[in-house]
Amino acid sequence: MKLFQVGAIIVCAVFVWGVNIGFGQAPETAENHGVRVTVSISTDGSRTVYKFDDAQHKAVATITDQDGKLRQTIRYELDDAGRFTSGQIFGPDGRLRFNSQYNYDSVGRLQEETQSAEDGSLLHKIVYSYDQNGKRTGYSIFDASGKLLGRTTPLITGP
Repeated sequence: MKLFQVGAIIVCAVFVWGVNIGFGQAPETAENHGVRVTVSISTDGSRTVYKFDDAQHKAVATITDQDGKLRQTIRYELDDAGRFTSGQIFGPDGRLRFNSQYNYDSVGRLQEETQSAEDGSLLHKIVYSYDQNGKRTGYSIFDASGKLLGRTTPLITGP
């Protein structure tokens, strides 16, 4: 993935209808509380453009495919630390797909993401894991009943 830093580096992804994409963020505040823009381009040519409005505690991510066709739009609410607290994920037709809530541990690491339908019913829960040094090692995805749907594991490197 190529990252072009214009503001903060944010790598974001969502588990949507069986498509699993990773998630992470590295918030950075703008001195003048203006609008910041960050663009990331994936190896498949898809592009994500983030626009952050620090003064309003909001951000919008627009994801397009390699041909520039809209895949989805995510509207985020941010906390005072610039972290995502909630998101509304919309499809290319502008219809709401689901809502997300983000929870952090006492040192500010993303701990859990819950994804719910428009009516508030739980769809998925993503739980993130970290090693003893605080480095993210992976995540597990659960359905509404708590059944494990998938899990990432860290790469094991030899001596």
